[in-house]
Amino acid sequence: MKKNFIITLVILAAVLVGGYFLWRRQPDEKSMAMAGMTQRTTAIKRGNLQAMVSATGKVEPIKKVEVKSKASGQIMTMPVEEGDRVTKGALIARIDETDLRNAYAQAMADLDLAKATVAQSASNVKRQMELFSRGLLSQAEIDQVKLEEVRAKAQQVKAEIELSTTETRLKEAVVRSTIDGIILQKNVEAGQIIASGINSVSGGTLIATVANMDSVYVQAEVDEVDIGQVTLGQRAKVVADAFPDDVFYGHVLRVAPLATVEQNVTTFNVTIVVQNPGSRLKAGMNTTIDLTVADRRDVIVAPKQAVKDFPEIQAQLAVMYSNDSTMTNRWGGNRMPDSARARMRAQFAANGGPPGGMPMWGRDGGAGNGQASRKFVLVKNENRFVPRRVQIGVSNFDYAEVISGLQEGDSVLVFSASRAGAARQEFMNRMRNMSSFGSTPRTGGGR
Repeated sequence: MKKNFIITLVILAAVLVGGYFLWRRQPDEKSMAMAGMTQRTTAIKRGNLQAMVSATGKVEPIKKVEVKSKASGQIMTMPVEEGDRVTKGALIARIDETDLRNAYAQAMADLDLAKATVAQSASNVKRQMELFSRGLLSQAEIDQVKLEEVRAKAQQVKAEIELSTTETRLKEAVVRSTIDGIILQKNVEAGQIIASGINSVSGGTLIATVANMDSVYVQAEVDEVDIGQVTLGQRAKVVADAFPDDVFYGHVLRVAPLATVEQNVTTFNVTIVVQNPGSRLKAGMNTTIDLTVADRRDVIVAPKQAVKDFPEIQAQLAVMYSNDSTMTNRWGGNRMPDSARARMRAQFAANGGPPGGMPMWGRDGGAGNGQASRKFVLVKNENRFVPRRVQIGVSNFDYAEVISGLQEGDSVLVFSASRAGAARQEFMNRMRNMSSFGSTPRTGGGR
């Protein structure tokens, strides 16, 4: 009885141990599904590739004018509202002209009097000169008469200046736009008393703000990781949050020489000039900007998910062969024989893999020094995939330019993650790059 109990325990333990190892060898489909991972093959093709640097920004007017009045007084009429389109010379506001018109009338009267005085003085000089010629007047008396004529002429000039000044002030009571544009802001209303913009210490009362919105600035904040790729004249694609289906185009005008640091994030201001047909972009709108930092035409491109670092290639091969029932059956459910592993090492080295028979995966070790910076793809060769080293040029979120290592028509293996998972991985890679020291220079836009 005791002997049978012991035998039962031994059998049960063997079943549990065997089941555990069998479970460990099964494809990890659940974890793959949770990660949103799939694998597929795709043919390498030629195509066009653009690399972008993305940023956010705000719309600002290029030409903005603050409208003030040189005259002071009460606003009688103001026929404009915010959003109105005005042309150069259009009426913005009219100030009470009563006092100015009275002053103008007085200046006109003073000028008329001065002119009459000059005429009288000239006539008097003429008469006195006749008397002087007869010897009836002295030289001193003639000099006095001429002096009075000069004084009369000076008074006329003064009256003319006063009239001109009063006329100018009367015109200044009518405030007009100095540019074609849109009323961005209206600061006063009819009936309000305003201060002069030239006689007031405060600079005068702001009446309105007018801006020309035919072309606008978009002020973007570009991360320091990407700013090295931004150059003057680069093409920019702008999408406003208010118009998500519409694209506006422009170019880089200025790159700030001094960075801005907020909450330990370093950015550079980039000014972009954007054409604004119909003035649809409004001042202050939030936008998303894509700067084209590279544009490749008719080049060999590969899916970004097919291009991996050496450790990732090792891991993918390990998953493939550990989950491949055909391979497992071929080797009787055991680990890959040493001869097969040796053949795979030879294939890896022949296609740009680690030299000297460096272990490929598992307990034999990981990637050696320098391997992580190399890029590889798994190329289909008959009924298996072999690693091949490739040289990568420009890349974006989805595709990478292949400079060497692949030809058009090659079939490569793509391990695809969900879009969200890929975005998370891209973010983590950028965080590692930003926090590393002594690393090689980095480039943005998914490169």
